[in-house]
Amino acid sequence: MKKISVLLIFIAITACTTQGAYDVIQANQKHTCNEYRGQQRDDCLDSFSQSYEQYSENREAYD
Repeated sequence: MKKISVLLIFIAITACTTQGAYDVIQANQKHTCNEYRGQQRDDCLDSFSQSYEQYSENREAYD
């Protein structure tokens, strides 16, 4: 819960753009992957490897 509160405060202060918010969330999720080891960690990191540009294009495709 404390991590989420810190993350939300950080987003509110620093994320002036959608990309800024995306970058902060991605960084937090990648940090969480470090709790795993080996292939599980690699798979976790791979699941959060999408760039903002790719995310934005995919998002626009659904809108």
